[in-house]
Amino acid sequence: MKLSIFSSLVCISQVVLAAPSSLAPRAPKNLKVIGASVLGSGCPYGSAKVKADTSNTVFDIRLTDFVVKSGPKTQAADWRKNCKLTLNLEYDEGYQFTTLSSDLRGYAILPSGVQGRCQNTVDFTGQKGDSTYDLVIEGPGEGPFSLSSKADALLWSTCGTGTAIMNLNTQCWLSPPEKTALIAVDKINSELTVRLSVQWRSC
Repeated sequence: MKLSIFSSLVCISQVVLAAPSSLAPRAPKNLKVIGASVLGSGCPYGSAKVKADTSNTVFDIRLTDFVVKSGPKTQAADWRKNCKLTLNLEYDEGYQFTTLSSDLRGYAILPSGVQGRCQNTVDFTGQKGDSTYDLVIEGPGEGPFSLSSKADALLWSTCGTGTAIMNLNTQCWLSPPEKTALIAVDKINSELTVRLSVQWRSC
């Protein structure tokens, strides 16, 4: 999804999540994150948190030290950052799930001619394929942003086991690197937030 940063800044206070349909498949009653690990230049140890909502249909991943910057005094390692989160999940048997959409919230400073791009990729350990979410922010603009994207393909967890290892890789980069720009945590809560919406089905 490609949006100007102005539209994303103006609409942040107007984003309304649709209420789930009464016909939507029911999620399992029990869902536990029994293990989590992070790796990447954008998430030093202790800087990532994950939580499932009470409906077990949304995962919130909060990164507190994710900063991408470009400009004359920066290096190549500053222009692109990533964070790979691995979640070991346990839930009621007889269910499987897929991710439907991805929301990204943070703060950006982009001058004219600079593009910020973020990508969330989801896969399951032991399975082929992945689901990719692309988000693009065009300058000029400065302030908080909130962007949404739907999956390019639906990938379902293995059926019947009651467990899954889900991998989420979040990466952002800036171009061209010669101009001073920034994608970072929100100035209000000091977090860059990735929200994954999940759909369950019986199997």
